[in-house]
Amino acid sequence: MIIRLGLDDYLLSKKKNVDVHLDYGALVNAHALIMGKTGMGKTTFLCQIIQQIMNINTAPRIHIMDVHGDIDVPGASSVRFSESTEYGLNPFVVSSDPHFGGVRKRVQDFITTINGCRPIGSKQEAVMRHLITDLYAANGFYADNHKSWVLNDGYQRSRPKRYPTMDDACRFSFGKLKQLIIGSDTKSGRALEELNKVTSKIYRISKQQSLPGAALDEALLEKAMTHRTEAMKYFTEYVENLETGKELEDFVKYESKDVLKSTVERFDNLKATGIFKNKLPPFDIDNPVWRYNITALREDEKRMFVEFRLQEIFSAVLEKGPVRGDEGALRDIIFIDEAHLFFRDDQNNILNTIAKEGRKFGLGLVCSSQSPTHFSEDFFSNVATKIVLGVDQMYWDNLVRKMKIESKYLQYIKPFHVIGVQMNNKGETRSRFTMVRMPDYRAETV
Repeated sequence: MIIRLGLDDYLLSKKKNVDVHLDYGALVNAHALIMGKTGMGKTTFLCQIIQQIMNINTAPRIHIMDVHGDIDVPGASSVRFSESTEYGLNPFVVSSDPHFGGVRKRVQDFITTINGCRPIGSKQEAVMRHLITDLYAANGFYADNHKSWVLNDGYQRSRPKRYPTMDDACRFSFGKLKQLIIGSDTKSGRALEELNKVTSKIYRISKQQSLPGAALDEALLEKAMTHRTEAMKYFTEYVENLETGKELEDFVKYESKDVLKSTVERFDNLKATGIFKNKLPPFDIDNPVWRYNITALREDEKRMFVEFRLQEIFSAVLEKGPVRGDEGALRDIIFIDEAHLFFRDDQNNILNTIAKEGRKFGLGLVCSSQSPTHFSEDFFSNVATKIVLGVDQMYWDNLVRKMKIESKYLQYIKPFHVIGVQMNNKGETRSRFTMVRMPDYRAETV
C-alpha cells in the first residue's frame, strides 16, 4: 500500500520531480504522528490520506475517531454517538482466545481504562473486580475455564447465552448492595452477620483476660460464656439456612456497605454517560471506512469511548493472530484526531500498546495532535512516520530533541505548501527528515 504525500522540495529546487510516498511495505510499521497547530490543515491532510487508502482495492478497515465532527470523508459509513442515540459500546464482550482473551483480562482492561479516565480507590477497585467476575459467572463465563468464554459452549439453556452489559452490571451490583443492606435478605446472611459481631466481642474479652497481671473477672467470664452461647446459636442458624453456599464468600468480598455503594454509584454514572448501550452501532459492514462521530460527548466520555473501542479493535486483531504473508500488511488502521486527549504515559494505555504491538497483527495507528509534548519518547520511537505540518515555535526544542533533527529545517515548513516528513524504513538505522512540497488540497476540495 503506497500513499503519495507530494514532491521532494529540495530536489524540486533542482528541477527534479521526485515523489515522496508512504510505502507501507517498506516502513517499519503503519503508525504515524501528524503534528500541526490549529489552522495548519491537519483535518484536510487526514482526509486526503484516508481517501487515498479508500481507493486501494484491498483497503483495510479504516476507523476514524472524529472528535470535532469535521473529518467528513465522502462515502464513509458514519455514526453519531451521544446520550440520546440507542447504540453504543459493550465493555464486557469477552475475547474467546485462550491466550490473549478471557474473563480476567477483560476485567483488568475494564478497570485499567476506567482508572485512566476516572480514577478509583484500591478498595473500590477490588469490589468492582469481584462484581464483574461474579457477573460473568452468573452469565456462564468463568475465569478459570477458557471453554466457557464462547457464546456457543454446548450447554442447553432456557435463554441463549449472551455477554453481560452495563445494564446488567448496574442491576447485579445493586442487587448485591440490597442484599448486604437488608442483612443479606436471607436468614443465613443475617445469622452470619450476627455471628461476626458476637465473635468480635468474645475476642475482645479474651484479649482483656490475657493481659499480664490481669485479675480474674467473673463478670467478664460470664459475659464471654453468654456470647459463646449466642455464637453457637447463630452458627447453627447460619448452617441450617444456607441457600446458595456462597453466603460467606459474598460476606467477605462485599463486607463494606460504603465501598459497595460507591461502586454501584460508579456503575450508574458510567451508564449515564450514554456510551455504553446494548445495541451495536449500525455501521455498513461492506464499507471500508467507519467514522465515529463523538462530538456530542464530554471530554472524559470521549476518552472512555475511544479507549474502550480501541481495546475492542486490538482484541479482535489479536484473535486473528499475526498477519500472514498472503494477507497484506494491514487489517485495520485507526485515525485519531486530537490524540493527546487519549494518551497517557502509562504502559497500559491502549495507544502505547498498539504502537508497540499492533504491527505484527496488522493494526495501524495514525494520531493527529497540535504539539509533540503530549507524547512520550517511547511513543515517538514506536511510530515509524512523523509528519510536521507546522507547530508553534515554543515546541521546536522538544521536537528537535525527540526527532533528532536540526532546528533550521523547521523554518522551511510552510502551512499547506511545505511539510516535514520523517520515515523509518526497514533496514535503516537513521531516518532522514525530508521537506515535501504538497499538492494544493484546498484547491482540489473547492
